Amino acid sequence: MRKRWTIWLAVCAAVLLVSGSCLADGLDARSYVETLCSGDADSLAGSYTHTEELLDALKSSGGFAGLQASMKALGELQSVEEPVISEAAGYTSYSVPCIFSLQKLNLVLNVDSEGQIAGIVTAAYEEAAAEEESEPSSEVLPEGITEMELSLPVEGHEDWELPGTLTMPEGEGPFPAVILVHGSGPQDRDETVGFNKPFRDLAWGLAENGIAVYRYDKRTYVYGQDMAGDTGLTLDEETVLDAVKAVELLSGQEKIDGSGIYVAGHSLGGEALPRIHNTLKNQEDVSGYIFLAAPARKLPDIMREQYDFLYGMIPELTEEQKQEKMQIDAELDRLKDPDLLSDDEAVLGAYAAYWKDLDHYDQVETAAMITQPCLVLQGQEDYQVTMEDYHIWNEAFGEKENWTFQTYEGLTHLFMSGKKENGPSDYQKEQTVDPQVIADIASFILGSE
Repeated sequence: MRKRWTIWLAVCAAVLLVSGSCLADGLDARSYVETLCSGDADSLAGSYTHTEELLDALKSSGGFAGLQASMKALGELQSVEEPVISEAAGYTSYSVPCIFSLQKLNLVLNVDSEGQIAGIVTAAYEEAAAEEESEPSSEVLPEGITEMELSLPVEGHEDWELPGTLTMPEGEGPFPAVILVHGSGPQDRDETVGFNKPFRDLAWGLAENGIAVYRYDKRTYVYGQDMAGDTGLTLDEETVLDAVKAVELLSGQEKIDGSGIYVAGHSLGGEALPRIHNTLKNQEDVSGYIFLAAPARKLPDIMREQYDFLYGMIPELTEEQKQEKMQIDAELDRLKDPDLLSDDEAVLGAYAAYWKDLDHYDQVETAAMITQPCLVLQGQEDYQVTMEDYHIWNEAFGEKENWTFQTYEGLTHLFMSGKKENGPSDYQKEQTVDPQVIADIASFILGSE
């Protein structure tokens, strides 16, 4: 559900676009973001020039005010910092650091060559270059392991590829390997949340245990701008097809044991694992699956639970906040029967095809066809994908010999220390994935060899 942070939020799924001439300097970019987050959001349509594609997409999801309402789950906007400006693929990007009461993130405003608002995406919180000196020391690659850049071709798009990293253990190999599949939203290869990089932690920790790891930038992270108007987008294009391609790519790499490839999915990536299994041309190409905080229930139900939880953290809701929550609930109500949505309708940042596809997909039922070893891991302090989901998986497969289950006291959705009652604030603490989680995954893989 997040979003660029690891909760499913419409703001992270949506792609907005911003006007170039109006954003000629940092103060204008900040003003746009302040208005979008906490001002008269509907006034943006008259004050800035946007592409028709953006305006059409927003109409079906409540316009700028609807987008603003979905962002309220981040908490109250507390400050907006100076943007970091860059040029790429014909766009000027203004990455504006924002601090909300429940989360820090950057809102990236993309301006096209004609000066029209071409997109807004969320990104990990990052201030200007002067702040980079505070980067944590854990960025240093552990001794003995190596990394190489390995891009992932995108099926059906000859000119698209996803930047990726292959982390290799010390030694000659061949090594067993695991592919990491992201959660919701436009995630980078490390699943970065603030200073925390759970996928990097897994890659380095597993490599120290003799297991190669492949991680790559998600398609919506690299090509979100190009995909924004795709009304036919489903979980397949978002996640499944690239994971299947990664299996093929990894099996052909030197020093990789092609008979020892595993796929680990976090959050939505875990929900996608049964479909990844079914999509493989040869299901024997994967030796096992690792479900990390994987949803067992329908996505809209979990989203409602998350919004209820986050708004419940506010001691006393203002009238404005009550209205915001009502708008979110009304959007979620539209997903009770997504088959009633027209093809061009967008709800909470995604078009009808996305919701219809998920509604017809039963990940637990589909998982019954997996005969390979499966490991299900769950943090007991996870408020995003809760123990209720874990119990559903366990009830369905707990008696099967090829399924193993493990929960962790005191760990959150990121498999780092925290408390459910703290909500997303624990994500802002610099941490690493708990060593026991890495050890359990390593034991599962090496024990299955």
